[in-house]
Amino acid sequence: MNSGSAKALFTKSAALLLAGLTVVCLGQAQEPEPPLRREPSLLKIDLHQFGYDTSRSTNHLSKFVPGFTDSTHLAIAWLTLDDPTIADKTGPATARPAHLHVLVIDATTGQKIGVQTWPTPSTSVRFLAARDGKFLTCTGNILRLFSPSFEVIRERDLAAGRAGMKMDLWNARWEISPSRKSLLISSYLGPQSYEEALLDVESFAVIAQWTEKFPIDNASDHWLVASCGPKREPCVRGVDKSWQAFQPLGMDKAVTQFRSELARFVSDDTLVMGSDKMSLVRVDGTELFHFDFPRGRSFEGTVTSTDGGRFAIIEDRRRGIASQPLDMYALLSNDRAVVYSVADRRAIYSIRVKGSSPWPPWATHYNRLALSADGRLLAIVDGASLEVYRLPDAKSVH
Repeated sequence: MNSGSAKALFTKSAALLLAGLTVVCLGQAQEPEPPLRREPSLLKIDLHQFGYDTSRSTNHLSKFVPGFTDSTHLAIAWLTLDDPTIADKTGPATARPAHLHVLVIDATTGQKIGVQTWPTPSTSVRFLAARDGKFLTCTGNILRLFSPSFEVIRERDLAAGRAGMKMDLWNARWEISPSRKSLLISSYLGPQSYEEALLDVESFAVIAQWTEKFPIDNASDHWLVASCGPKREPCVRGVDKSWQAFQPLGMDKAVTQFRSELARFVSDDTLVMGSDKMSLVRVDGTELFHFDFPRGRSFEGTVTSTDGGRFAIIEDRRRGIASQPLDMYALLSNDRAVVYSVADRRAIYSIRVKGSSPWPPWATHYNRLALSADGRLLAIVDGASLEVYRLPDAKSVH
């Protein structure tokens, strides 16, 4: 072998080695999920005792995701019609006299901290847990920030047009940042026209306001993610920057063809994306880790801890008989709740949840998750049943 050939071979080998190292450094390969936990929950209570309503008249009303307002206090909200007998007589888009209820409990003891109700039209109602014990509601276009003792700290009429802000809240999408410091409201104006407003949760001041040709999928305090262009390909941008195509390094392009509602920031510059394949990536394109779900499984319902250290998902699996000739398809059903540690880049906890049945009488079960601000408690609400689990320290998980 002459010196030129040797040099070429060395160069090629070094390039291959570098490429291999690059792939290794870009993302951590998946580890098996931890075994399902079987120890009893820290807390299990029937929310009916606090007035929580799951009657048939509430079927078509908004369902709110529960949320921790700090490390121990859990806020749960629900709607009731003033006249339940009219539930089946008008469509869900028809505003009817209703009340919004908010319950706050100590998630370690089950003690009721407080419960309060407010009159509201049954449509365009919102509830979001904030931070430091506070929570947000929007009833009749009035956005309010409440203290831990249910006192109004601040309110704003979102339909009054103050400061140039006038939004159609019926079609609006609401997203609160992982830190619970910023609130994005995306309002549909017409074909390829969306009004976007990013508000400061504490002051309700408008941080930024603009129009887009497509809806924003999710937001952190400083970043936005969406599906851009005619092919609806992922893109990201800083709040005050331009959109950039988003193709995380080392990831197959097919993985990034995600369902938009599943893209979620878990911290200011890190988000989880995917469907049957889940990846945790930074906005600069670096993949931190990924997990390929077994065939017939996917995930939904991502929630985060306020400190950005952990996030939880609901893992779904298909149940029932699938037969294309018979026009029969398996049902996507909740199967387990899984908690991931961002620092450890792996799942640290897994618990079975009750899913929908594909067999008569076809009982439907939707589980709603919440993580405490410090990521140490996991709450699961199924119907009127609440269970709270104390999560292990990541280093103690094997």
